[in-house]
Amino acid sequence: RQYTALASAYDRRWERYVRDSTTLALAEFPTSPALRVVDIGCGTGVLLQRALDADKTRTAIGVDVTFEMLRQAAHRLPPTVPLICASGEHVPLRGASVDVVVSTSALHYLRDPMRMLREAFRLLVPGGTVIVSDWCRDYWTMVALDRVLRWVDPAHVATLNGETLMRLMRNEGFQNVRLSRQRIDRFWGLMTASAQRPC
Repeated sequence: RQYTALASAYDRRWERYVRDSTTLALAEFPTSPALRVVDIGCGTGVLLQRALDADKTRTAIGVDVTFEMLRQAAHRLPPTVPLICASGEHVPLRGASVDVVVSTSALHYLRDPMRMLREAFRLLVPGGTVIVSDWCRDYWTMVALDRVLRWVDPAHVATLNGETLMRLMRNEGFQNVRLSRQRIDRFWGLMTASAQRPC
């Protein structure tokens, strides 16, 4: 309900944040051509649009739980991009079918982040890459935001720290787990983790 109400104004309200946070995730994309990409929590489709603009050989699928956000994404993306209204914990795609699973600013809404990571592992081909970018509890501003949102925002679940995210990825079987932490301004402290499904 929250994002249904926000959808039409989301891009204007959060333009800088979305641009900067998706830049962090895009920097972790493999350089191989013809990548098949699934964006879990794709929102209005900014990351997928930028991924396709950077490499026309890529194919993309967007997944989000909010139909109105997907409606906004449909205006932005080519009509050939499938948009699926589904949870990132249950993506209705066959296993081992994509090269990259990416998720930005969605992890803190999940009651069980391991289920999304397990689903990413299932979707990826051997050697495929998962990329997760989200708020990082290693910054005091994000600790404060987490505490406030737990009281006032029923959609918010928890903000993780970097070590926890890396541990969850390893526990799900991912290899070569890497993590970076970045401030995109004085308030927002983010982390971006990437890893591979073993070949």
